[in-house]
Amino acid sequence: MLAALLIVSLLLVLQTGYGLYYRRQIRDVSRQLDFIGKHDSFKLITTQLQSRELSRLVESCNELLRERRALNQRFIQKNEEIHETIASLSHDIRTPLAALDGYLQLAERAEPVQGRAEPVQERTEPVPERTEQASQRADYVRLARSRIKGMAKLIEELFLYTKLQNPDYRLELSTVDAAELLRHSLVMQLEPIAATGYEPELALPSQALVVGQAHAIERVFGNVLSNYVHHGEGRLTIHCRETESEWEFMFANPLPPGRTIDAERLFQRFYKADPARSEQTSGLGLTIVQSLVQKMKGSVRAEQLDQQFCLWIRWPKKREERV
Repeated sequence: MLAALLIVSLLLVLQTGYGLYYRRQIRDVSRQLDFIGKHDSFKLITTQLQSRELSRLVESCNELLRERRALNQRFIQKNEEIHETIASLSHDIRTPLAALDGYLQLAERAEPVQGRAEPVQERTEPVPERTEQASQRADYVRLARSRIKGMAKLIEELFLYTKLQNPDYRLELSTVDAAELLRHSLVMQLEPIAATGYEPELALPSQALVVGQAHAIERVFGNVLSNYVHHGEGRLTIHCRETESEWEFMFANPLPPGRTIDAERLFQRFYKADPARSEQTSGLGLTIVQSLVQKMKGSVRAEQLDQQFCLWIRWPKKREERV
């Protein structure tokens, strides 16, 4: 009887001690949580007691802390992207505005002096000074208009890019001929492509029926061709091939000597291959291409092969109608 009483007493003492130790570990977990919250620390919670319930509690808390850490990192990254976006937009808008202001000032200076006495006799030939001033004004106005068009295009691309980032934005898809749309896009870009001095090498089928939207596909081809005009060099090669489920369009052209392409960043918004940002482009062209193609259930990929820039765009084929 005495032995049994001693065993029961010992068990009560051990249970009481374990309970006190358990409570102390809970308090320690609470203190760690308070410290992490107060100091915005990235440390995880630890405990010396390896009980199932307490271990589960600690692991749940650590999982929440990991998610909080990942959320914080994403917030920092987004914040940096916003600052980069603002800096890029500020540069891209300020530059043409400053040039526009300069051209207009030069046009004002080229105006004829008011109040000058005019000879009474009739002139049969134009005054060389006035002819030169009129020519200068025309040049300045033409340059100013080109800057205005560039800004309008930048704003339009920003508007389209913003729409495409909305996950609820949808395109009405139907069966369209992508090969014919590409030919139309080439005609629309005929003048700037001809200015490169090279005639494109084409290998296109008579018809390539895909599931997409005509206007969006034309915009994709237009942006790709514009990217070649601004950043490419040499002859543009365009090939098209058919797979079992897709039509693939491949665009390739040589790159200027020493130029390299960061394929991982190529579709990133505001990415420009020229670090000096000398080209008057928004840096959104290929970003819009990727977004539009993805909205049409297609895919786009770019790669630098030796000194060639290659871009592949795939659209799903027209589904065969069941009889």
